[in-house]
Amino acid sequence: MHDIPQASGRQLSPDDIEMLQRVFDATCFAARVPRRGERAERLAKFIMDEFRIGNIDERTLLECALWRERRRIAVNTEELETVEIWVARPGRRNPRYH
Repeated sequence: MHDIPQASGRQLSPDDIEMLQRVFDATCFAARVPRRGERAERLAKFIMDEFRIGNIDERTLLECALWRERRRIAVNTEELETVEIWVARPGRRNPRYH
């Protein structure tokens, strides 16, 4: 992933890569996507494409990825699960814990 350029032509920073990995991992967990295979590859490509076109906010990117995966699941309320996902914000404190 280090060598994949963004639309602007610059390389991904280590922070970008970490954030993209968090979004991928959280989406796989919440939408029960196996981390290997064609579905995971399509998800990773979707996340990268969104990032390249300017969707660089972690929370927004996660919401887009979750929406993409959840709309693929048959609407069966017994199969769906609500998962609360916390997004880390550098330099911000959560008043809930302080």
